[in-house]
Amino acid sequence: MARGTFKQKRGGGRSFSKNLVLDEHGTAVSADKLRNKDDDSDDDDDSDEEEEESEEEESEEDETAQPELTRAERKALKKTQKQAKQKNDEDEDEDEAGQDPLLSNPNTTVGKKMNISSLNAPREPTRREREAKEAKDAKEKYWKMHEQGKTDQAKADLARLQKIRAEREAAQARRKAEADAKSAEIAAKREQQLKGKRI
Repeated sequence: MARGTFKQKRGGGRSFSKNLVLDEHGTAVSADKLRNKDDDSDDDDDSDEEEEESEEEESEEDETAQPELTRAERKALKKTQKQAKQKNDEDEDEDEAGQDPLLSNPNTTVGKKMNISSLNAPREPTRREREAKEAKDAKEKYWKMHEQGKTDQAKADLARLQKIRAEREAAQARRKAEADAKSAEIAAKREQQLKGKRI
């Protein structure tokens, strides 16, 4: 690094020698850092020790309760324990259903267990869906009748259309008559010019 390019950070925490302590390796470390490190390691050690103790207790219980079971016997034992637990859960659900309504939670649903067969069952549409379907059907029916000319709107449209067609035909006939009259007038002027040149 070139001389003079060093930039000191603002407020860079200074550590003084009076706060330094030697750690287990013999290096000088801030007392705060050492304390934090010890706290973290103590927490980890405590949790590790608790896990080891709980595992040892479980293994001791298994050994004292059941001396050397075969694999098949252990499977059967687990299966029976699982069935007993399911039975207890079902009993608790039934007990909850029979509780006093003032003490039970009104937000819990009782007896609504979904089965795979009930997922494929047709469900009843909601009020919104029903109303939307009815509106769609009514609209389709109206347009079918409208195309056949049976609605009031269709009759009014047809009457207006006939009136417009009649007006257009009359205007076309008038334009044709005016064009014929104009062409006859032009033809008459030409004849007069031709007669005038001859004389």
